[in-house]
Amino acid sequence: MKKILIVAPLIILIGCAAQEIVVSKKSRERFSVSSDIVLYDNKPLAKYQAKTYSLDGGELVEEYNLLLIDNSLQKKQLIGDLIDYVSDRHKGAEVEVEINSDANMFGL
Repeated sequence: MKKILIVAPLIILIGCAAQEIVVSKKSRERFSVSSDIVLYDNKPLAKYQAKTYSLDGGELVEEYNLLLIDNSLQKKQLIGDLIDYVSDRHKGAEVEVEINSDANMFGL
């Protein structure tokens, strides 16, 4: 009986995690790029600001820096999806997203 009580919540947690991954992947399909602007549902979301390289443990690392231009976001997950999208687009590059402090987004 104890095994059932332990296994059942684990199955529920795994199912919820899998559902979140699917939702996140679907969200990334809504991104596109026009010139130096990343679009989400065809609306400007972020702008490429810089491409840099650094050495990390002797290994060359490619990095992209974006500025969030749509400060009306309500979900932080969209920023995570943006980072995943840009990282995938540039074959695993590191990505940073800057948010203007004057936007007061997410309680900065």
